[in-house]
Amino acid sequence: MKRHFSGVAKGVFAVTLALQSIYPVYDASAKAASAQDVHEIADMCMYSQRILKDYALVGMGVTYHDPAKDLITSAKTINKYIIDLESHHLKKSLDDEIRELEGLWKEIEPQLLEKPVKKRMTFLHKKVEQFSHRCEVVADHVATDTGIEGEHYVVLVAQLGMESQRLAALYMMKAWGIADDNYYEEVEEVLKEYEDIYHELLNADEKLVSPEIKEKLKSTEKHFLVFEFMASSKSGRFVPTMAEKSASKIFDEIREILKLEEELVEHE
Repeated sequence: MKRHFSGVAKGVFAVTLALQSIYPVYDASAKAASAQDVHEIADMCMYSQRILKDYALVGMGVTYHDPAKDLITSAKTINKYIIDLESHHLKKSLDDEIRELEGLWKEIEPQLLEKPVKKRMTFLHKKVEQFSHRCEVVADHVATDTGIEGEHYVVLVAQLGMESQRLAALYMMKAWGIADDNYYEEVEEVLKEYEDIYHELLNADEKLVSPEIKEKLKSTEKHFLVFEFMASSKSGRFVPTMAEKSASKIFDEIREILKLEEELVEHE
């Protein structure tokens, strides 16, 4: 009788494990994502491409705006956000995605903080692209988990900032003599992404993206068009300092817009 019970118990245990693999056990201690979680991962997405731009600037010996200092600060900021997000005990699917981002970041950071060299730039570009694309996806998932309707637009504003820095990174790589034969195709892809996001924000319900925010987006678009002209030019002449000034201006303006959007959709 005892032996029979043991066999039944093992069978039940096996079925339970199988069911858990299909229907994960509810974790009562897991928390829904908060607006702060969205702020942190959205900011992290914006910084992900900025670090690549700064790495190239340091490599070229450009000191305007102190890109070496910005590089270290940005890396510390990304580390802080990853630690914060992991400590918030989000549901397992989100937590797994955050840890996936951490794994990608651990491949990037050690290379990033060494003395910049051209041969490392291609590796970093590939890894940063992986990181930033995953960051966008995870940010959308975190925003959805908050249950706050307008958080989608918070993420979109951050993506706008990320695309502006992606364009800057491509330009700086080209200026450093690293960009590949697909440079102009990559630039066109970034420009399309930027414009798609920009128009989605402009066409959004004014309760979720206010007229004030839309006007600020239009103002930033004018500055972006100037930078777009520089990045698309086939003259062979590069002005990294001017490009850095333009890219940083756009970055700062979008961060201001991001703060306004956060305040608008989270006012309740």
